[in-house]
Parts: sequence; structure tokens; C-alpha cells
Amino acid sequence: MKTKQYTPYIFLTLPGAFLVLFAFVPIVLVFTYSFRSYELFQPGTFVGFDHYRELLTDRNFWWALLNSVMYLSVTPVLIVLSLGLATLLRERTRINEFFRSLYFLPVVTPVVIAAIAWQWMFHEDVGIVNAAIQGMGLSDKPLPWLTQYPLNLITAMWVTVWRGMGYFMLIFIAGLMSIPESIEEAAEIDGASWWQRTLHITIPSLRPSIMLVFIISSVNAVKVFTEVYIMLPGSPASNKPLVPYLYQQAFEYLDMGYASAVGVVLFMLTLGFSYLNMRYMERRYGM
Repeated sequence: MKTKQYTPYIFLTLPGAFLVLFAFVPIVLVFTYSFRSYELFQPGTFVGFDHYRELLTDRNFWWALLNSVMYLSVTPVLIVLSLGLATLLRERTRINEFFRSLYFLPVVTPVVIAAIAWQWMFHEDVGIVNAAIQGMGLSDKPLPWLTQYPLNLITAMWVTVWRGMGYFMLIFIAGLMSIPESIEEAAEIDGASWWQRTLHITIPSLRPSIMLVFIISSVNAVKVFTEVYIMLPGSPASNKPLVPYLYQQAFEYLDMGYASAVGVVLFMLTLGFSYLNMRYMERRYGM
């Protein structure tokens, strides 16, 4: 009996060790390095809050923070598009299953391959997007999708939306399948239109799914890196969100202490945003 009692803890030992080693220890180290002038091959010295004071006057940091806030606009777009797809593909038919798989394909596509493909498609000179726009007579000259701010940031946002839409669609499909059909049938018999059923039955029933999608997509938008790094390699730091700016400070300038301070700010912003959103949903909808 004693062996069975401790069996679950034995199975949790290895995952717990990996969690501590690769999650908790790095978090503690980042907080520690943010108070030191730490370089890659130097022990560094304690500088207190100097890095955080430097952030207050760093123009590129504030531009990167603004770009991260702008990147959050992908969240409502993802919610609307994925919910719309889930509504259209709700019924389990062969054609719907085909389209579900088709829309889910970008989720399992490696992000580097997807970013390179879209980079070629949005290329100013040889890209198919500019060729189509000019062929339809919508523009006389190629659009600088990858070189001009803020158009280049919007291009990266589109790739994020394209990759995440299928994943969140499945979450909403699962939520829609949990709604009892009898409720919708009763509302339809009472004369409720499709819009009224959607507004008063479907959306309220999907509040947990909407909150989940909102939190996941927002956190992913704040910490976006690969799409921007691959698609906008030559863009200045003021054109990119916080994580690419952090990467530049750490691995191009080798200023680990300053990069750690940026990471701490990003961590606190993400944590605070998630907490405020959950508190709002609890107060607004009693969740």
C-alpha cells in the first residue's frame, strides 16, 4: 500500500526536475542578470536598477513595446475568423472534415518554412501578392510589404493569423459541440432568427472558449519572434516587437544584463495582462 501511495510522486519526479531546470531556474537567473552588467563571457558586476533606468530613455525599447501592443490586434481578428470557420464547419460531414484538415494544416507546418514561403510571396519584386495586385490594376507599383513600416509589421501579423486560425477553430468547434441542440431548436421554434440565436445562445455558451482563445492568442502575440525574425531580417529594432528586440540585445550586442531587464518587463507585462483579463471575465461573466 505504501508503494502505491508514493507511485504518483515517483512518476512526477522526472517531469518536475525538467520543469525546475528549464523553467524556474532560467526565470530566477533572468531576474538576477537584470541587476548585473553581465556579458556572455564575463562575470559582470552588480549595477542595481541601472538597466531599468536605461529602459526608460531607450527609444527603441518604447517603439518595440508599442509594436508589441499593436501586434495584439491579431487577437480579435483570430477570434472572429476562427469562430466564423467553426460555425461554418460545425456539422460533421466529409466535406467539412476536409476543410477542417485544410485549415489546420498551417498549424502543423513548421513556422520557419511558413515564414520563408510567405516572405517570397510578399517579396516586393518577384512576389505573387504584388503580381496579383498589379495584375488587377489595384496598384501601379509594387507595395513594400517587407521593408516599409508599419506595412511590414502588418505582413508579419497576417502570417500569425494564418498559422493560428485553424488551431483556435478546433477549440471553438469543441465549444459549439458542447451546446445542447435542444436549446437552439427551442429558440428556433420560438421564432428566434439566426443572429438572435448566435447573440443570445451561442456566444454566451462559448464564453469559456472565447476567454481561452483570447488569453492564448494574446500571450502568443506578445511573445512573437520567429515570423518577425525570418520575414523582416533587415528591419531596424524600432520596427519589431519586444522579443526580437530582446534577441538583438542578447545575441547580437551580447548585453545579457540589459536583455534580461527587457525580458523581466516582458514577463511582468504578460503576467499582468493575463491576470487583468481573467479578472475582467470573472466580473463580467461570473466565470
